[in-house]
Amino acid sequence: MRKLIAVLFACFALITPAAMAQTPEPAVSIDQPLAPDFACTDTTYADAVADGITLGITPDFPYTYLDSDNKPQGIDVTINKAVLDWIGITDVTFETMPFDSLIPALQAEQIDVIADNIHETPDRVKVISFTSPAWWYGPALIVTSDNPDNVQTYDDLTRDGVTVGAVSGSAAAEYLNFIGADVTTFKDNTAEFAAAEQGRVSVTLEDDTKFAAYAQQNDSTNLTALDVDAPEILVSEYGYSYARYGLRQSDCTLNFAYSRALAEMRDNGQIGAILEQFGLPKSNVWLPGVAS
Repeated sequence: MRKLIAVLFACFALITPAAMAQTPEPAVSIDQPLAPDFACTDTTYADAVADGITLGITPDFPYTYLDSDNKPQGIDVTINKAVLDWIGITDVTFETMPFDSLIPALQAEQIDVIADNIHETPDRVKVISFTSPAWWYGPALIVTSDNPDNVQTYDDLTRDGVTVGAVSGSAAAEYLNFIGADVTTFKDNTAEFAAAEQGRVSVTLEDDTKFAAYAQQNDSTNLTALDVDAPEILVSEYGYSYARYGLRQSDCTLNFAYSRALAEMRDNGQIGAILEQFGLPKSNVWLPGVAS
């Protein structure tokens, strides 16, 4: 993984501050996602076309964030805007909040779509629905350069004395709780990386793209990513299968419109082009080892 992050870092310097790259790894078997109710009778898509839609995002560079003019930007903001253009929804509002507030806000109808990418996990599928796949990125174990607790593999995450950092409400945090790790959660990746640099946790579980973007913007950081393989369950069930977007379980027609648009945009190269715009290879449209 350290070699991979180094490649991503090199790509940043050549493209943009938000640039990142990903080298595909061997394919893994992915569990069948939870299928929605195919007999849609709701009017949520028609309502969104007529009345507009509210997208929920969080300060989560490089996926979703606010620029210096306070305008939403990022990989997933760009993909969502393209989806809405494809399905004819023109009145779009963004609401910004902490990541762990996105699902409660969706359930409370304060937002209509979780537009920061979100993965299917055993806990989340109980309360929300997910679109079809949008794109993919992998996990990274991040330690300080001196690595005082000698974390070398994912097996070390449950070792006595090892503390693991993650963003509150993230799939990483859900996985860490599932395996019984000693987890310290943070409201966002800024606080998470600061704690990691200060040695307040032994290791951090984060997205490889997110860490590569952070390292590019903070060249004096003492953090590094371990070059280790992730356990299959982390990809197949707990957060690092395809990135998707979240909707209410009752919003069936809106989900189908969103999912159809994503499928078409992945097939026609539009999402691949968006990923390349942000420094990622278009192969990140697919899981590692999966050809288009």
